[in-house]
Amino acid sequence: MKEPKDNSKKRRRGRTDETDLQKTPGQLIGLDIGYGFTKIVREDGECIRFPSAVAAIAPTAIESYGGPTADDEVVVERVRCIVGDRAIGKSDRFPNLHNVWWTGTAYKAIIAHATQWIPPQSTVVTGLPLHTFFAPEARAIVHDIVKSGMKAKTVLVSPQGVGAYYSDPTIQHPTNKVAIVDVGTWTTELIGMAGNDFLAHVSAGLVLGVSDIFATVAQELKEKLGRTVDPYEVERAARGEGDIRAQGRAYPQTAIDERITQLAKERASQILAKMTDLWGLHGADFETILFCGGGAQLLFPYLKTYREGVVLLKDAQFANARGFLQIADNLYGTEVHNLPVTPTTNQAPSINQGSDDSRPIAV
Repeated sequence: MKEPKDNSKKRRRGRTDETDLQKTPGQLIGLDIGYGFTKIVREDGECIRFPSAVAAIAPTAIESYGGPTADDEVVVERVRCIVGDRAIGKSDRFPNLHNVWWTGTAYKAIIAHATQWIPPQSTVVTGLPLHTFFAPEARAIVHDIVKSGMKAKTVLVSPQGVGAYYSDPTIQHPTNKVAIVDVGTWTTELIGMAGNDFLAHVSAGLVLGVSDIFATVAQELKEKLGRTVDPYEVERAARGEGDIRAQGRAYPQTAIDERITQLAKERASQILAKMTDLWGLHGADFETILFCGGGAQLLFPYLKTYREGVVLLKDAQFANARGFLQIADNLYGTEVHNLPVTPTTNQAPSINQGSDDSRPIAV
């Protein structure tokens, strides 16, 4: 498996490439469909990231006449949708911050959009938030939607956060206990691992991400500017990738940064309290504690006070996707490359929550 390279700024493959994509043999794929961003890491090293924003396009009288369509448009259940950057700020943007968003049109539209980079007959490892993962029906639904939507050969559904553990071989050890704090847009996963064993008794899924921070600032700016502000606009401004503008002028970035910092400290304090409840005052049982996820960089300056020696994973937003790709390679790599494969117990995490239904699904 090649070392992944980050091409996240080159986010779209043109429609002219679709024929070539159909001819491309299936690949090993790490797919992290987050509430905020979708990340794809392919075995050939290509990395793709786009906002998990989806907006419906209202029907028109002549849309069925045919003609060119934009690369970011898909049709799902007879509904035309825009996926990614152009959906930000649209009045018909689908809400995605709820427990079952992976059953709806927006989730299916993201999968349809992602097929621009994922050839048919690929082997895909993807994830679900921990508080949802242990419901067998949830895993089955996601498995089936991904498998059919991508025409995948094999799909495996893993807990979010576990992928990050496999993203860097240097942090894995046969017996040492490692904790992962995966801070996402809507959820934060607290994961305990010992070698390849998932430690359910020291793991928890929290609906406690960074979305509230950006949503709060967006609402406050709406009242000041007299226009709707999408939380994605605030998140983008916080990364220094664009201004928030009204009446032809940019709102002062320092004021946005100060408010985000205040809210980030509050959210970090809430997560620290949950970590202490679950792991004790300093997580003494763990050899190391790793932080990852799209919200980790924002909160890490305040979360790192938990104890000495905590680590913010490099390219933290892609950590789960990279780890999912590594799991795919561990389990199916030789199989995909036309060699016999016999998965062993040291190739993927053992998930034990009291029944066989707790294991990841692979078909």
